[in-house]
Amino acid sequence: MSSGRFLGGQLGNVSGEQSCNVFLAPALAWNAWNPFLAAALKGNAQAQEGFGTIAREWQGFVGHRLQADIALLQRLTRCATSDQLLAAYTDFWRKAAEDYGKELTTMTKLMTGITSKMVATEEVRTPQFPWQRAA
Repeated sequence: MSSGRFLGGQLGNVSGEQSCNVFLAPALAWNAWNPFLAAALKGNAQAQEGFGTIAREWQGFVGHRLQADIALLQRLTRCATSDQLLAAYTDFWRKAAEDYGKELTTMTKLMTGITSKMVATEEVRTPQFPWQRAA
């Protein structure tokens, strides 16, 4: 007889697994693009610099959010009433939504800038044929 805790030999806590996957999503996305990135970075120094900038930005953001998570736990330990607990969680999730929104905007701008530079570099490196120079 199985307890309700296990489903088919696996933990039944699907929401916990999903929340863990949220933090791994950027890493999984990078892994999916790894062959493309390897080829793109091989001949493009600007791309290497750009992806380094993105990695530094993401690392800084994750560090900031982890500090916020720790601060929440510390604040929760000082809560004496349910109202204080509710306020702590409300403040945390409001700030998290704000931070993630700003980070999405920042990452979009960085990716757009990098893509533009890569396209411009590739256009310069691509030889033109006589029929392409017309006009």
